Amino acid sequence: MIHAPVEGTISAVFPTGHAVGFTTDNGLEVLVHIGIDTVGLNGTGFEILKQQGERINAHEPVIRFDRKLIRRQGLDPMVMVVFTNGGEYNLKLMPGEQVTEETQLAAANAGGDNVNEEKRTSGYEYGKMCSEILEAVGGSHNIKNVFHCITRLRIVPVNRELVDMDKLNQVGGLLKVIESSGQLQCVVGTNVPEVYADFLEISGIKAGGEADQNPAGGQVEEKKQNLITRGLNTLASCVTPGLYAIVAGGMIKGIISLITALGLVSSKSDIIVVLNAVGDAPFYFMPFIIGYAAARRFKVKEIFGIMTAGILMYSTFLSPAEGISGYSFGLFTIPAYNYKGSIFPVILSVWIFSLIFHFIDKRMPKNLRIVFSGALSFLFAAPLFLGFAAPLGNWIAKGMTGGFAWLFNNVGLFAGALFCGIIPLTIIFGIKGWSAVELQNLSTLGYDYMLPNFFYSNLAVSGAVLAYALKMKSGEQRSAAVSTGLVCILGITEPALYGIALPEKRPLFAAMAGGAVAGAVAVLMGVVTYAFSMPGITSVATYMDGGNNFLKLLVVMAVAWGSSFAISFILTKKER
Repeated sequence: MIHAPVEGTISAVFPTGHAVGFTTDNGLEVLVHIGIDTVGLNGTGFEILKQQGERINAHEPVIRFDRKLIRRQGLDPMVMVVFTNGGEYNLKLMPGEQVTEETQLAAANAGGDNVNEEKRTSGYEYGKMCSEILEAVGGSHNIKNVFHCITRLRIVPVNRELVDMDKLNQVGGLLKVIESSGQLQCVVGTNVPEVYADFLEISGIKAGGEADQNPAGGQVEEKKQNLITRGLNTLASCVTPGLYAIVAGGMIKGIISLITALGLVSSKSDIIVVLNAVGDAPFYFMPFIIGYAAARRFKVKEIFGIMTAGILMYSTFLSPAEGISGYSFGLFTIPAYNYKGSIFPVILSVWIFSLIFHFIDKRMPKNLRIVFSGALSFLFAAPLFLGFAAPLGNWIAKGMTGGFAWLFNNVGLFAGALFCGIIPLTIIFGIKGWSAVELQNLSTLGYDYMLPNFFYSNLAVSGAVLAYALKMKSGEQRSAAVSTGLVCILGITEPALYGIALPEKRPLFAAMAGGAVAGAVAVLMGVVTYAFSMPGITSVATYMDGGNNFLKLLVVMAVAWGSSFAISFILTKKER
């Protein structure tokens, strides 16, 4: 039995039944030829099961043939697979002896060896890097999902066996490659948005991360992530895309605090009113930002995520009439909550909507989907997320905020030391999701005590790496330590962590110890931030208030950098 080796269209069926051609959706032409010189049998021993022009799925039976008859005629029944336009693709043949329905014969990726590589990538700033990454991971058809956070290009491969980790680790421009929770995390740095954009263009993967859903090699079961990792990754993917607007708003709020604290502009002036509108916008309308990103995460149209946020932010629920706390809807009541600045309610709401939408959309005739799929989905989903999911998200947000507040209030020194001390490890292992808690604190409390720990930790890494540099002989390693150590002050620690601290160990231990000391001191002094910002020296304005919070910050900054510098200097042996 000949089974279709690809999904696509049957482009040719020879009347004699000895050969059949397929064309995939991306244009690859595959010819399956049964036997040598079997055309002379004039169809004897061959049964054609599919016709030319038919749509075919991989593994579907196409031709049945009599192997024994072919042998009795003195012919070789060998089956050959020929890529008739393979020169236009990158072809990787797979080793194998016994072929079954599930055997992968080859992987074919757009852009073959005869394509001038320099020409193909010359129009992109990071073309060479992206092309090398794509080749190392097995091509675009071996990518199930690709997205990015603040510093990492995160690739989820379909078939891990097709990934060449040695080649991936040698790609120029990558600081480090970490494999965690089924992801290949390529540490790029703060230029990752530009790298991601070039990677999408070169790979042909659609924005939003989705690649071909039926890639060469078939579906391979992903490594199951634990519940905590999945939760943190989901939070990160829903919050990270909006951080650029959130950081911009936070920095503007910091500038407002700075110029009013210095008395340059009155806090009641029209200038401050306008600037407050600019700085507050991403926080006030946080549900729209999160709704957009959550829709991408749960694979529905982004506009549906925005519409879900709009329902939560509708004035009827945002500012109900006096004395109204909810609205009766059949057997249950929809509470009138103010979801302004919220994160968890909109994530849960978009998730509920996505489940219902996918269920309806798959069963809806294609020509009716645009009219009915969205409408019916909201008809069923809106009462559910307004009545249950969003209030549950509100409860989760308050519970997390209250839980962390209790922890820092009751075992503050220990909590601060532990949290700030392990931050380098969370960066190294790619643990995300903290920003959701920090933003929730800012929305609920008006300030946050967790985000500053990342600032202290960055300073601690800087001090530890620079102290290490002083013990090194002049040379490339010392220059790298100095440059990466200074960059940490701006909030970019990956080069120092992966290039110096992690390989050398002692600077890493010193940074963790210095961060722990700073975290404990910060809790003791009560340092907080009043706006979200990148945790670097440029964020100091977000710590200004009418009191001495800024002065306390300066003390903790000195403790973080100085203690880690001293510990690293003591631990590191002088190079002779």
